[in-house]
Amino acid sequence: MSHMIFETFSHRHAEAIIMSDPILKNRYCEFINVISSITDDDLIKDFLIKKAEHSERNTAFKSLTPSINSLLKDRLTRIDGWKSEVDIFNDTKGVLGNTEWRLDFACDNTFCVEVAFNHGEAIAWNLLKPVLSCELNHVKKAIQGQIGIYVCATDLMKVIANIDSASGSYEKVLRYLPPMMNQLTIPMMIIGLKPSGNFKISKEEKEVIHRIDPIDNPITKEWVNKKVIITKNDHTTLMGKVVDVIPSDKIVIKNRNRNVDLQEQDIRFIEIYKSK
Repeated sequence: MSHMIFETFSHRHAEAIIMSDPILKNRYCEFINVISSITDDDLIKDFLIKKAEHSERNTAFKSLTPSINSLLKDRLTRIDGWKSEVDIFNDTKGVLGNTEWRLDFACDNTFCVEVAFNHGEAIAWNLLKPVLSCELNHVKKAIQGQIGIYVCATDLMKVIANIDSASGSYEKVLRYLPPMMNQLTIPMMIIGLKPSGNFKISKEEKEVIHRIDPIDNPITKEWVNKKVIITKNDHTTLMGKVVDVIPSDKIVIKNRNRNVDLQEQDIRFIEIYKSK
């Protein structure tokens, strides 16, 4: 059973600070363990439930991000000390409003967390919210954190999870850190979520596409004459019409008026392409 995997970047020596403090280390491990506890089956099950609910309401739905958010929230808030949708400021007079000044998660004045899958233009603001929570401010605070955590998808996760191409990514966040060094004054862990590689969400039909397997999920002659999107093991994609299939060996597709032979062992996903 595959679990959520990720990579990290330590801003302003965040990792060293966390590992040197038993309380911070324990709380950080709680957060990391929650991410790691999420399996492919968890994501697929939650995605299909949410897809069905949106279908009944006739509302738009496309990616894994609502499932990631809800699974994180459900499991993290079961741990004592962790809270979701936490106000940064103690706005007793209602002057500031709420949603603009709110963290996704916070824990006992230790960690301030943003989980961001929104538009890339919001990266700077999302990075600054943990800073506002941890730095002193002339506006009375509702929470005083020490370390920030910023969770987002890697570029590859965006493709596999069918996240909008305009959304921010782990790689883009890292490019924001050097020019914003003077603004991002707190230690912060940047966490980039990576796909397991065992399934993806199809771009067109928003369906769960499982990894090709010569035994359990082979490519058969039924694919002949179908327009497809093929994702290779290196995660490059190719569109075309299937011309021929030699089971457990190769598939031939017509791409830009030429035939391309692909070894089945090099193919990770295949999905129907219906756009005109």
